[in-house]
Amino acid sequence: MDSISYSEEYRQLQMKLNEVEKENTLLKKKLEEQNRIWDRRIIAFQTINVGLIIFDDNGVIRDINTCLCDYFNVNINQVVNRNITHFLQQEDRSMIRDHLNHIKTKSGLIRNVLPLTIHGRKHYFETQTSQLPNKLGFFTIIGKITEKFEKEREKEETRKLYNDFFTEALDGIVLWKETGQIIAANSSALKIFESSEEKLLKSKISDFIYKKDSRYAEMVMSLYYKKSNREELMFLMPNGQKKILEFTTKLHSVEGLNMSIFRNVTERYKMEEELRESKVMFENIFEEVFDGIILWDQNYTIIDMNKAAERLLNKNKESLIGSNLLSYLPSAKTIGEDIKPKLLKLKKDGQNQGLYTVKFLDNREYTQFEYRNKFNIYSELSITTLRDITENAVLEEQLRKSSTLNVVGELAAGIAHEIRNPMTALKGFIQLLEDGVASQENEMYFSVIKSELTRIESIINEFLLLAKPQAVQYVKRDVRQIMNDTIELLHAQAVLQNVQITKMYSEELPTIYCEPNQLKQVFINIIKNAIEVLEDGGEIAISIECKEDYFHIAIRDNGEGMSKEKLARIGEPFYTTKDKGTGLGLLVSYQIIEDHQGKVIVDSELGIGTIFHIHLPIRRESVD
Repeated sequence: MDSISYSEEYRQLQMKLNEVEKENTLLKKKLEEQNRIWDRRIIAFQTINVGLIIFDDNGVIRDINTCLCDYFNVNINQVVNRNITHFLQQEDRSMIRDHLNHIKTKSGLIRNVLPLTIHGRKHYFETQTSQLPNKLGFFTIIGKITEKFEKEREKEETRKLYNDFFTEALDGIVLWKETGQIIAANSSALKIFESSEEKLLKSKISDFIYKKDSRYAEMVMSLYYKKSNREELMFLMPNGQKKILEFTTKLHSVEGLNMSIFRNVTERYKMEEELRESKVMFENIFEEVFDGIILWDQNYTIIDMNKAAERLLNKNKESLIGSNLLSYLPSAKTIGEDIKPKLLKLKKDGQNQGLYTVKFLDNREYTQFEYRNKFNIYSELSITTLRDITENAVLEEQLRKSSTLNVVGELAAGIAHEIRNPMTALKGFIQLLEDGVASQENEMYFSVIKSELTRIESIINEFLLLAKPQAVQYVKRDVRQIMNDTIELLHAQAVLQNVQITKMYSEELPTIYCEPNQLKQVFINIIKNAIEVLEDGGEIAISIECKEDYFHIAIRDNGEGMSKEKLARIGEPFYTTKDKGTGLGLLVSYQIIEDHQGKVIVDSELGIGTIFHIHLPIRRESVD
């Protein structure tokens, strides 16, 4: 019994051992299979092309794959068992902590996009996180989407920018089909076309064109050929108002639609038109104004000048532009009138003015200008204006002399009549006394008295000539003969003064229409004055020649000459350079020549002498 029991026990034990071995074999196979699966999973975990990370509730990394290590440029051994935040930039750590707290409270798959800074550059990662079984932690798949995210963001920003541009643009923007039908328009376009959106979207752009002429047709053809253009046209608004719109059009610009950008340039066009008109008006005024205007820069280079300046300077614009103003302008007649020092001081003074008397190379006579200079009137350009006041100065001088002459005439008439009567009595009584008490002792006294009385009488006659002009009769005479008669009368006085008179007459001279006695009086006054100034002897040269339409008579002496101050007063009443002169002789002479429609010009230079130039017309104009 015992042996049987033992055998049965052994057999049962053997059977259990066999079952255990079978189970061990199965477990071993399962373990090997599980190891193979884990090996495959580990290989997949490490080699997959997305980032994989396993971390616990506190954010400590339990495992990480090679791909994610490459993203962050770290080694696996340096990462495992360390907190995720240790490998992030300071600015990203708080964001990751908030993310960890968020996924702890959620179940299922959690998707997110995390911006992380790596090596100073922002990268975007798409994450998918889920909890591990038994709350062992979290498993996250991380994919780098920087380029995709940036493209999407750029597309979104572009779309937003376009929408902002379209909506907020100050210029009117219109989108339209190939048929011209308007599809969309921003608020600025509605204002420009003065229309509601509803009405505008029912219209075509061509509906607003004011004139569909040949220019419009050419513009349309050019647009479809070049695919874009920039033009200006007149548009007619629904309310009947006309506007000039500047527009840029580009075909197939936005999602197959054509785009036109409009800007209202009506006011600008009006301003430009007014500016053009103002410019034309300024140029006309600049050119036609009577005063000469010269524009010059900071180097005194002539930039421009008007017609009056050309006429006054006797030069055309082309020959003077680019020239130096200081170099061209000649010195003035007197130092005090020179314009150059005033121009040099202009930068300091800002503006100045004065008189400028000058003789240009092409002119025989002096011209007197009134000038004004102003510095930097526009764009570093300064201006000089010239006004010819020569004629005014001559008229003022003539008026002054005429006024003086009138006074002298009235005074002369009164004085002559008051003196003539007692003079007649004096002359009569002197003759009686001379006859009654004649003796050799008194003869000299009577001679002096009679000589002085004769001088007084000649002065009275000159006064009367001023006070009461004589009736004259003009006849044709040979001016050479009148001059010869005058020289004959003064020959004796010239010999006594040791003065030699020489004559230079042209061979063929026409006759002159004149009053012979008056011309003789003029010649006597001038030649007699010349003889008297040559106290120590000298020479008087007289020449007569014909110049085009006038006679030129020149009487020259080689005396001491006169200063410019004395020369300026020659011909004034009672002004004389002689001790016993009255100044009336030349005054009468000037008047006689003026009555003959001529003129007298006097040139004199100290130490050289004086020349009287008498110009008389060959054909005298009739005077009523």
